[in-house]
Amino acid sequence: MGPVRATFFRTLGRAIGLPQTAFAAAAFLSVSAVVFFHVLDAAEGGMLSAPVLWATSLAPVFPVLVALFGMDVWSGERASGRVDLLLTVAVRERDYVFGKFLAVFFLSLMAVLLSLVSTLTVLRLFAPTALTNVRLLSFLPAVLALAVQGTLWSAVAVMTSSLFRSAATAAAAAVVLLVVLPRGLWSGLMACSPAGRTAFGELPLDAHVVDIASGLVPLGTTASYVILAVLALFISAMCVAALRLVGRGARVLRASTAVAVFLAVLLGFLSTAMFARVNPTAEVLVSGRSDELSLRTQSVLAETSGTISITAFFSRTDAAMRPVSRLLRSLKRLSESVGGARIDLRFVDPRWDIGAAERLVRRGAVEQSVVIEKGRRLVSLPVGNGVSERLCASTIRRVCTPQRRHAVYWTVGHGESLFDDYGSFGMSEIARDLFREGFSNKTIDLAADAAIPADCALILVSGAQDDFSRPEADRLNAYLREGGRLLVLLGSARAGGIVSLLPTWGLRPAERPIENVRTLSGSDVLVSDFTDHAITATLGASRIVLDRPVSFEPSAAADSGTGADRISYTSVASAGSVAVVSATERGVGAGEDLALRPTRVVAIGDSSFVMNGQLSARASANRDFFLNCVAWLSGEDAVGSGESEGVFSSGMDRTSRTRGILLSAVGVPAAVFLILSAVAWRRRRRS
Repeated sequence: MGPVRATFFRTLGRAIGLPQTAFAAAAFLSVSAVVFFHVLDAAEGGMLSAPVLWATSLAPVFPVLVALFGMDVWSGERASGRVDLLLTVAVRERDYVFGKFLAVFFLSLMAVLLSLVSTLTVLRLFAPTALTNVRLLSFLPAVLALAVQGTLWSAVAVMTSSLFRSAATAAAAAVVLLVVLPRGLWSGLMACSPAGRTAFGELPLDAHVVDIASGLVPLGTTASYVILAVLALFISAMCVAALRLVGRGARVLRASTAVAVFLAVLLGFLSTAMFARVNPTAEVLVSGRSDELSLRTQSVLAETSGTISITAFFSRTDAAMRPVSRLLRSLKRLSESVGGARIDLRFVDPRWDIGAAERLVRRGAVEQSVVIEKGRRLVSLPVGNGVSERLCASTIRRVCTPQRRHAVYWTVGHGESLFDDYGSFGMSEIARDLFREGFSNKTIDLAADAAIPADCALILVSGAQDDFSRPEADRLNAYLREGGRLLVLLGSARAGGIVSLLPTWGLRPAERPIENVRTLSGSDVLVSDFTDHAITATLGASRIVLDRPVSFEPSAAADSGTGADRISYTSVASAGSVAVVSATERGVGAGEDLALRPTRVVAIGDSSFVMNGQLSARASANRDFFLNCVAWLSGEDAVGSGESEGVFSSGMDRTSRTRGILLSAVGVPAAVFLILSAVAWRRRRRS
């Protein structure tokens, strides 16, 4: 058995028998699990996948674990005097150092894999939606990201252990080098710079984990980690070798050792700087379904014809280039497979393709955007705002179809939420989606003595708090009798005069209690019980989240009348046995025979479910559900599929989250601690 292998097994066996190993492993699993569930909540509605979230939750805690695993590998030898015996053997110091490094790295990697098994088990049991379209191999880049950093952390832990006789001092020094200094320096830059994160970006250590776990492996950065790890191991070997150098005669050797360490440090940092300057990236396909797009996108592309020009108009070195180019190539392949329009895909770097960039700017395009053109129509999608599959599909549909003149009219004067409010309680985000689907957003004051404009596709009452006056209600009634369309977001069964209008059109807000439903925070309600309706036909197994929803029931006017006067009532979505979204329609069937436009009304029992704050904080089908309501009211096909399209959703409610935390942060760490403690006790008893 070679010295490296013998040192590896000896160090590994000794570490497993130490009580601090059991404590460190259990604490690591517990803390990382708590961080993971916190990250999971914060990531709802974002674009990061479950493997990336898992890796980022482990990254801040991982260096501390490695420091605890490696604190005793040399300190214990020095404190007990065994290092003198080791140095009498004809074995090179670097063999000892490398063997101990491999043992620390192996233990750390086993802890990471154990965390992965625990995380997958918990997600399968309590958050299966988080693993939608995610295979086991999708976690391989995340493990690689932690392994790359773990290489350096293990080397530094071995190095600090060789510098001190006290294991606690060695662990503290490693934690300072790996955690306190980099994160403290970055926090200081954030505090001192007025631009903050914009000036300095994310902490590089965390950004590297996100990049590699996402399948974008920066080769220069990876090489830098390896170089710094080799440097740390070299310093450790020199420190161990210096223990042989005692007495006056060894002064020259000690000086030459110090010079060698200095030159190695200088070479290491110069090499790291060079790789940071030249940092090519390798792309790894992390999921077998990365090229699959939603049914809605397939439908949009199949219905198009001619040639569409799509240009990625930004620098090739931009971090957004790789994910955006992957999406654009998927759109091109999908368009070819469904026989739709031919997509001419181009990449224009403003710094290099000057002629093409000038042409785009003259046509109205802006830099740092994806430009979609057909004929004389051009739309620029700023990369900074996020370029998603949904946005690209909506834009392609907009440039390929005749421009519509339909408008959504938002009522004002009653405390409504409006489309020009960009705060958390505003509706600017959903209004932007309406614009992308070809609708314009306008306001209407029903109190004014003016006719409802001819371009009105529907009237939207978004959380009115004050009563509608009698003249306003009469004007709205007259509009509906002529085949008008109304969408009501209702925050209370008693708030707003619009409540008195709804029974005339077949539905009545009720105050029935909603019980035995799933919830995220205790006040909201998860709704996934959809009726077979045009609004929900494309939503599948999606869910919407309503906050303290108002319930509805059919009024006396529902299902009354005959022919064109008959009002049909439908419970579109229910929570338990209570309807929280209802729709009515007058003149269906008969209206077609008489060439009449049927009246349609949709009432949603929550005035806030598509506010800016809700859309940014929750991953749900709220956006798709709202857009489908608008599409049905305006007489068009559904536009929202309810599919995630890269948006993360855990699918957990409050109960499943609590159970998941208890299992992963308490149950699994306790089991690991007991098993490792039993192993350590048995080894001590044998010895």
